[in-house]
Amino acid sequence: MTTTTTTRTGTAPTDAPRQRGVALVALSLTFGLVQLDATIVNVALDSVRADLGGGLAQTQWLVDAYAVPFAALLLAAGALGDRWGHRRTCLTGFAVFALASVPAALAGTWAVLLSARVLQGVGAALMLPASLALVRDLFPEPGARQRALGVWGGIASVGFAAGPVVGGLLISTLGWPAVFWLNVPVAVVVASTIALTGPPDRPRPRRASATSTALGVLALGSVVAAIVQAGQDRLVTAAVLGLVAVAAGAAYVRSERRSTRPLVPAEVRGSRALQGVLATGFGFNFTMYGALLCTSLVLQGREGLSPLEGGLAVLPMAVVVGVGATASGYAAARTGPRAPMLAGLCLGGVGVVLVGLSGPLGSAVLLVVGLATSGLISLAMPAMTSVALDAVAAGDAGLAGGALNAVRQVGGAVGVAVMGALLNAGGGSIGLLAAGAAGVVAVGIAVAGALVGTSREVER
Repeated sequence: MTTTTTTRTGTAPTDAPRQRGVALVALSLTFGLVQLDATIVNVALDSVRADLGGGLAQTQWLVDAYAVPFAALLLAAGALGDRWGHRRTCLTGFAVFALASVPAALAGTWAVLLSARVLQGVGAALMLPASLALVRDLFPEPGARQRALGVWGGIASVGFAAGPVVGGLLISTLGWPAVFWLNVPVAVVVASTIALTGPPDRPRPRRASATSTALGVLALGSVVAAIVQAGQDRLVTAAVLGLVAVAAGAAYVRSERRSTRPLVPAEVRGSRALQGVLATGFGFNFTMYGALLCTSLVLQGREGLSPLEGGLAVLPMAVVVGVGATASGYAAARTGPRAPMLAGLCLGGVGVVLVGLSGPLGSAVLLVVGLATSGLISLAMPAMTSVALDAVAAGDAGLAGGALNAVRQVGGAVGVAVMGALLNAGGGSIGLLAAGAAGVVAVGIAVAGALVGTSREVER
């Protein structure tokens, strides 16, 4: 007879470790697929433009049409998962994501392709915070959860760094539609596994204000879109979107203060640990996304590498990211999250310095070594995720995961825009040095957030 052990913080099938292990891998692949789809299209841009025509604006939106709705909806999607059930929300996201990948692969016009990319972003937003909350439900004991988050981070982070490699290989052999066809069988297998092995839904009856939710989505979407447009030198559009973001943000704050059903409850907003780790998440993605972008541009521009060659050049980073994230979970289980967070951020800072110095030195080898070293920032990811999940009650885990990843997406967008602009303005020499300096500043912000977010750990 099979039994389960129920705790106050969640339900875990403690007598079925193999089932939990399978579920953990599937949940990790959820984030890996989300990350892969964000980066795999970067190497497909020229191929798509050659096939569908159009200019630089359309190809840039191939990336942004996914990133903007994804970032905009993360917070609301996390709250929806807490209310509706995390497994149900995650599986719904998979269905939207997989179905949207079909017209993306078959697209013969930019309108169809970009519309499909928007829907992929919606599906990804539903998947990610729900999958994180399911990890918490699977592993209610803090030490076990930190080790599980290490596995989650190791598998998921590889999706981010492996995107250029997988994309280059698929495009070179099968053509650009293959990067979208890949999503369909992967989504079906992973979603089916979660449906069979994931913890049961425990929906929470709390309802959020529709006004606050809409304003939050508008504010997040506008700020990311403004950053993207600024990075593409569309300053007037960026300024208008920035004003919309400020107005929507101010209206959101007022709505939250007055509402009896706020999107983010007061106890979540007031969590010092969550506030600190949000700053860490911002600096983390700023550095990681910015460094990868600069390296890819320089390798394919100054060094003249093909998309596949450029993807293979960042493969060492993929390996380092996976190993670092996995090790972080086990280190956090032994020492607490502060040590791996600070170690990862400092090592990531060293890597960004090397990336910057490779500009004036003109060394492609130093650039690749610097990018690989910057991948050690992955030591901070599972640890900071653990801090975010532990900072709130179990019923708000989806909301905390959504908030952390929403801020991370904003940080990534800012990093790509700022570091990319500095690189373009100064060229491969001085520009790369300036971009590296910006990355160091972002690491400093992340370190400060880590110190604040883990201050209770030191007090204990």
